[in-house]
Amino acid sequence: MACLQRQFPEHEVELIDPLDYQLGEAFKPHFAYVKSEVPEQLDTLAKKIASADGYIMVSPEYNHSMSPALAHLLNHFGSSLYSYKPSAIVTYSAGQWGGMRAALGMRTFLSELGCLPVSAMVHVPKAQEVFAEDGSPLEDVDGDRWHDYLSRAFLQLFWWAEATKKQRSAVDPHTMIRNFTRDPSQRNAP
Repeated sequence: MACLQRQFPEHEVELIDPLDYQLGEAFKPHFAYVKSEVPEQLDTLAKKIASADGYIMVSPEYNHSMSPALAHLLNHFGSSLYSYKPSAIVTYSAGQWGGMRAALGMRTFLSELGCLPVSAMVHVPKAQEVFAEDGSPLEDVDGDRWHDYLSRAFLQLFWWAEATKKQRSAVDPHTMIRNFTRDPSQRNAP
């Protein structure tokens, strides 16, 4: 967060932690509720997702895949909320690959949501040796080097977020392609 706030002070950045949301044991996506019955917490989060111009998806690697908590959170919302907006992928692990295997699966997952990932990704190997629990670099870590590494992906994300925001203002893509809002058959071929 500090890297983003320092380099991009003109942008509003909000951290959404999937563990902060009690989404219930039974899975029911946001779009499956009758409008008047949507849980407030879920509806508030849907509005945040819809209003964002881009996303940074951060995940540890679990069994060579993305965090189950993140996948669960993202699955609660139809692709129409994320579509036509870019994302950046940041992964980390305790091992040498920095979550690279999780990132590959995340590309497909995010693309299916219409939230296309930028080409630059961030992978943090041996995260416990790089960052403290609060996300700040450990004392013996070259913070400037990490800042430069993170900036490549974030600069791409902000460039694409600005470009897609302008294009969505000029041409509303939701008028060209129907939104998937309620029924899975809306995505099927005739």
